[in-house]
Amino acid sequence: MAERVRARVFGEVADEYDRIRPGYPAALVDDVLDHARLAGAPALEVGAGTGRATVAFAERGVAVTALEPDGAMAEVLRRRVADRPDVTVAVTAFEDYRPARPFGLLFSAQAWHWTEPAVRWRRAAAALAPGGTLALFWNGDRPADPEVTATLLDLHRRRAPQILPDVEPVHDSPLAAAWPREELVAQTDFGDLSERLYRWERTLTAQDYTANLSTHSAYRMLDEGTRVGLFRAITDVLGERIVVSMATALYLARRLDN
Repeated sequence: MAERVRARVFGEVADEYDRIRPGYPAALVDDVLDHARLAGAPALEVGAGTGRATVAFAERGVAVTALEPDGAMAEVLRRRVADRPDVTVAVTAFEDYRPARPFGLLFSAQAWHWTEPAVRWRRAAAALAPGGTLALFWNGDRPADPEVTATLLDLHRRRAPQILPDVEPVHDSPLAAAWPREELVAQTDFGDLSERLYRWERTLTAQDYTANLSTHSAYRMLDEGTRVGLFRAITDVLGERIVVSMATALYLARRLDN
């Protein structure tokens, strides 16, 4: 049996991923496009998944080339954008992609950390026209009720301590102190760096809360018995619904004309 690679486990639950993963704030799309000022220039998306961010930009009239390395995820993505001729889907890793033309915007939603550290910034600079925008963003979440957060963390400590680093609440830390800023500031091809945070909420049933967790790589890498037992314990303590505090972090930079 082939070894499972953590960066490629999302296709195991592609349809569930598409159903339950949250989208991104409209204000974020506004801010990215205001920064990019594309004037008809195309965009490149890295790690498109099932297309939540793809569609958000395509709906604003942006022509998007969406790169997704997992075939199952790309199939859901293709269905989602079937009526959008300005979206091109390529089943490939970013590291293997060679653009035929420069892009005015490169964006990556929930995926840049899976790219290869040794080449990602160089590849990004090569894909962008001088003055082009790099936009990297992620959703973070935690229960809105601090007592629920404490209870869930305790369940993780007892049932799945190996994934605690992936589930500890982090979205109160300053963006300027967080990755990928420390890498970006060291890149001579990029400047005009800024960070923005968007706060919002979503309400989920207990079953959908664990379904969302099941689409995250840390939980996918658990053995099935541990995962099922953990999720059963979580639903037992949550009640019918849970309010989730969302924090979407955006990092913007501009390709310099070196």
